[in-house]
Amino acid sequence: MNQNTPTMRSKAKALLSLHTWSGIILGMLLYAVIFTGTVAVVSDEIGEWSNSNRHQNLVVTSNVNSTVNRLAAMTEQDYLDEISLYENHRQQLVYFFHTHKQNPSGEMDEYGTQYLVNSQGEVVSQQDGFGSELYAQDDSNALSRFLVAIHTELHIPSPWGLILTGILGLAMLIAAVSGFMMHRHLFTDIFAIRKQRDGKPLKRDSHTVAGTWSIPFAILLAFTGSFFSFATAFGLPAMAVVAFGGDQEAMMYTLVGEQQNKSEAPLESANLNKMVTDAAERQSSVPYFITVSHRGTESASMSAFFMPHEGKVGFEQLVYDATDGSFVEYKPQVGTVPSAGSVIMSLIYPIHFGTFAGLISKIIWISLGVAACYVTITGLQLYAFRNEKGETPWRWFSRLCIWGFYGLPLCSLSCAIGFFVSGEMELNQSAWTPLSFVIAAAVISAMSLLIKNLTVLKQVLFVANGVFCLTLPALRFLSSGKGWLEAAKQDMIAMMFIDIALLVCAGWCFYALYTLLQPGNKLAGNQTQPIEQQEMAK
Repeated sequence: MNQNTPTMRSKAKALLSLHTWSGIILGMLLYAVIFTGTVAVVSDEIGEWSNSNRHQNLVVTSNVNSTVNRLAAMTEQDYLDEISLYENHRQQLVYFFHTHKQNPSGEMDEYGTQYLVNSQGEVVSQQDGFGSELYAQDDSNALSRFLVAIHTELHIPSPWGLILTGILGLAMLIAAVSGFMMHRHLFTDIFAIRKQRDGKPLKRDSHTVAGTWSIPFAILLAFTGSFFSFATAFGLPAMAVVAFGGDQEAMMYTLVGEQQNKSEAPLESANLNKMVTDAAERQSSVPYFITVSHRGTESASMSAFFMPHEGKVGFEQLVYDATDGSFVEYKPQVGTVPSAGSVIMSLIYPIHFGTFAGLISKIIWISLGVAACYVTITGLQLYAFRNEKGETPWRWFSRLCIWGFYGLPLCSLSCAIGFFVSGEMELNQSAWTPLSFVIAAAVISAMSLLIKNLTVLKQVLFVANGVFCLTLPALRFLSSGKGWLEAAKQDMIAMMFIDIALLVCAGWCFYALYTLLQPGNKLAGNQTQPIEQQEMAK
C-alpha cells in the first residue's frame, strides 16, 4: 500500500467534514437564498405576469419632452435638480422630480415629487417623499420586489441582511469547492446513478450527479452573490472612509463620473424626444431608465440606460449634452474612463441573474438553480436519514427539512395569492403581499408541529403547493380577463411563460404525491409511523 494513502484519506475525510458542516450549519438559509434567487431570475417576467401587462415602450412612443415641461411647471423649484423616468408594469410612465438629502435613516436619498402618467399623458397619481419610500409603496411591482428582497437581504434590516447573504454565498462557495476537490472521479460521477438503486442509495447518487453538474454554476453564483452583498455592505462604505475621508457623496461622484463643478446659469435644454430616439437607434433597443440632470441650465445632461440585449452581455449607458442634444459618450459603468474593473462590474449582474440572452439564458439559469436547490435538499435529507436511527436529539432535523423545503415554495405562492386578492379588494398590495407570506409561514409552522406523521405532513404540503400552482393562473385570468389567446396576439410571452411554469410545477407536485403514495416507496417507508411509534418499536 502506498505510504501516502493514510494522508490522502485524512485529507479526504477533512474535506468531507468541511463539505458536510458548511452545508448543515447554513443549509436551510442557503436553500432559501438559492430558491428565491431562482425565482428572482424571472422577476421582470413575474412583474409583467402579476399585472397581465407587457411594456409598451412608452419611453420612446410618448412625448416625454412635452410631459416633462408640463410637470416641471407644477413642481417645486427645489426638486428640479434631477428627473428620473421609466415605465412601470402597469403601462404608466413614472416621472420623479427630485433633489438629494438624508432620509430618516441617515442615508443619502432622493426626495421630491413622483408622478404616474398613463399612455394618454394624464397624471393618475402624484405624491411627495423619499425615493426609497415611494419605491416600497409601488403596488405595480409589489410581488416581484418582495421576492427579490428575500433573495438579496432575507428581509433583514440593512446591512445585516446583506452580510448574512454574503456569508451564505461564502458557505455555498466552500461547499462547492470542497465538493469539487472530493471528486476524484469527476467525469464518471456525472453519470453515476447506478442501476437497481432506489430509496436512500438512489438519493445519494442523485445528489452526487446533480452536485457534479452544478459545481461550476454554484461557484459562479456564490462568488458573484457574495460580491454583491459584501460590496454593498462593506466595500463602498470602506472605500468612502479610506479614499474619500468619509465623504460618500464625493465617492459617488467619482464612481458615477458626474461633473462636480456645475454652472446653474439658465439655458434652454434640447428636445428630450430626439435624444431618447437617437439612443434607442444607436442600441437597437429601448432604454429602461432615463435620467435628466440640471435641466434648463448650462450643465444639463441626459443619460439613457439599457439592459443587456441581443449581442450584448453587460449594461450600456449613453450620455448626451442636453443643452444641444449632442451625443457625448458610451459611459463606463464605473469611473470616467474605460477600465477592466468597469467591464467586470458590468458583467457581474448579467452573469448572476442570467439576463444576457433573454428568456433562453434565464431558462438555463432556472434549470441550474433548480439543480442547486435539489443538491441542497438531498444533501440535508441524507444527513437527516443518517441520524434518524441515531441519537434522538437529531430527529427534529427531518421535520425541519420538510418544513423548509416544502414550506418556502408554499409561502411564496401564498404571497402571490395575497397580491391578487388584495388587488381585487382594492387593498394595499405592497402591504398584503408580505403579510400573506408571514400568515402562510405561521400556518405551515403550526401544521409542522401538530402533524406528527412526517409522510402525512409532506403529502399535505405537496397537495397545497399543487393546488396553489393551479390556482394562480386562474386568479391572474380573473383579475385581468386576459387569456392565452389574447396574450399570444399581444406577444405577452412573459405572462404565458409564468402561467405554463406554474402548471408544470403543479403537475410535478401531484406526480411526486402519487409517487409518495406508492406502497413500495422506501423513502416514505421509514417515515410512515409517527416518531414516537418508531421510538417505541425500537
